[in-house]
Amino acid sequence: MANNSQRPVPAAPLEMLQICVALRRDLDDITAVAVRQALADGAIWKDIAKVVGAAESTLKTNYSLERVDKMLKARMERGPARPRKPAVPKNRDGTTPSSAHPLLPGQAGYPLSCALSYLRRTSKTTVGSLAYLTGVSASYIYRITSGERTPTWEVTKRFALACEADPEDLMFLWNRAHSLQIPPPRSYAEAVRTLQAALRGLYLAASSPDLPRLQKTAHLTARAAEALLATSTDAPPTDYHLRWPVVRDLTAALQGDPQAIRPLWEHVKSPPAAADQGSDGDGEGPSWPAAAFG
Repeated sequence: MANNSQRPVPAAPLEMLQICVALRRDLDDITAVAVRQALADGAIWKDIAKVVGAAESTLKTNYSLERVDKMLKARMERGPARPRKPAVPKNRDGTTPSSAHPLLPGQAGYPLSCALSYLRRTSKTTVGSLAYLTGVSASYIYRITSGERTPTWEVTKRFALACEADPEDLMFLWNRAHSLQIPPPRSYAEAVRTLQAALRGLYLAASSPDLPRLQKTAHLTARAAEALLATSTDAPPTDYHLRWPVVRDLTAALQGDPQAIRPLWEHVKSPPAAADQGSDGDGEGPSWPAAAFG
């Protein structure tokens, strides 16, 4: 009688095992991101250890910032466990999905999904009403707030207005998600407003942390943080607040990419000629590629 242990293993179980291993890697990546986000929100290792059920020393080793960065880079190289072909969108906006899987920190569209998610969570509008006001389905609202879909600018703008937020604050994040550049400003005032709006967008993506904690993280004064995040044009930030080290540190504290913000800052430090002619920058606003609207 043949020895059963020597029989070849069927292909299907092997494939299933490969899928399980890949899914476990994905779960490890998501857990690592959740741990780092919990730390960023003020949680301590002791509390995280209770939730995870592991020793603090083990967590500090397994989920150090350097190690998590390596995990995410490896994930980007290998891709998700089971890539799915994006479905044809059925929403009225005609959006073409950029990803069928939730985004992770470091990916271009992640800050936008975080900002949209924060607005949805803090809005008094129900998901059903939000979907109606935005002109999409409720399921699509969940997809854009989880990062599974990247909305068009029109959808993003209607979403912000439905949440009683300023769409301009999401413009920088939306452009990053679509790998687009914000058109150069036409005046110094417009350059400052664009920079402030981008910082406010990152502030939303970071779930609007309180200023004392932000000051401590960025080593900024309260006045500097308030000036850069202000929406009023009555008291624009001073040259001192607009120094690159200040803008850079605030961007980093908001978990943004300073190098992505730097071009906006350079527009402030080198305004267009229109600023010298007294232009206030008001007009029809920046123009966008037709493809950006779906």
